[in-house]
Amino acid sequence: MRVFFNCFLILVAAACNEPVKKNKSAKEVFDKIEGITGNDNWQLIDGKDTFYIYFSRIGNLINVYRYIISKGDSVNTRMNNIVHQSDSVIWNWDNEKLLLTGVDSNTINWVAMNAGKDKYKLFKTDSFHMSFVFPNGRTAGMKKTLPLSVFLVRQQYDYTHGTSYTDSATILSRHSKKKAK
Repeated sequence: MRVFFNCFLILVAAACNEPVKKNKSAKEVFDKIEGITGNDNWQLIDGKDTFYIYFSRIGNLINVYRYIISKGDSVNTRMNNIVHQSDSVIWNWDNEKLLLTGVDSNTINWVAMNAGKDKYKLFKTDSFHMSFVFPNGRTAGMKKTLPLSVFLVRQQYDYTHGTSYTDSATILSRHSKKKAK
């Protein structure tokens, strides 16, 4: 019994000496970001302006493409990224560098690395909607759209034929035609 008790005390002491992990690994942080943004295409409506943001994760890098649609095609495309630098996660957003200050299952908080320390927030309201909160308090709505390739093909088709398949969330699949009997 005494041997069992001594072994138990040694195990407890060893467990108490284990270092406590305070910081999440880069993979864990990027997993949380991807849990909110996904590898998805989002429509962002900010007042009268509409543009699209496509998030594409590759390891500990998320490429962020921002573009608008004109005449059925993507134009004014800007590629930005979210990267791991030193012990920080930085979003290179146009000419601004945003530092990740927190992420949980629904919210990503960023602070600009400028003198004003402007704050930005992405907030997931459900699996198809997010809000983008700007430093001045203005909020833009974001809606998940079709996968990027399907979205762009449908945009071009809609422009050419005057239809509106892009607005349909249904992904049409090819089925072989049934032969008449």
